[in-house]
Amino acid sequence: MEKIKDFFIKNKDYSIFIVRMSLALVLLWFGISQLINPESFLGYIPQWMYEHPQQMMHEHPLQLMHNIPKPSVHVVLTFNGIADTLLGLLLLMGFYTRLTAFIAALHLLSIAFSLGYNDIAIRDFGLSLMALSVVFSGAGILSLDNKSKNK
Repeated sequence: MEKIKDFFIKNKDYSIFIVRMSLALVLLWFGISQLINPESFLGYIPQWMYEHPQQMMHEHPLQLMHNIPKPSVHVVLTFNGIADTLLGLLLLMGFYTRLTAFIAALHLLSIAFSLGYNDIAIRDFGLSLMALSVVFSGAGILSLDNKSKNK
């Protein structure tokens, strides 16, 4: 048992690397998926994003946002796909990691908040906390941020 404990203590530097890679891969998967097949994400668009209030199926805390001019839902999905992909790539490389993770956390929190209370919102809230752990911990090993520090 002591050998196992020593192994994990010796390799604890890999923990933030694993968190950073996991978050990067999730963001890349969602970003690329939204760019390749945006129609499959239409069901995740909050009702208040649609142009006509009568399309709303239920009362939503952000219903007042119907008065704001909105871009096309496909434009929103494309922009979100590009943002997720770029954030994922930057995290994967460990480049500007703290800033990227902070932006990812805000992005994921905004998605969670806009969706209301459901399983997707809870997932994105958890991912935002994961991103915050990267903000506080930094890039970890195997990152461009650490390579630039060593020069």
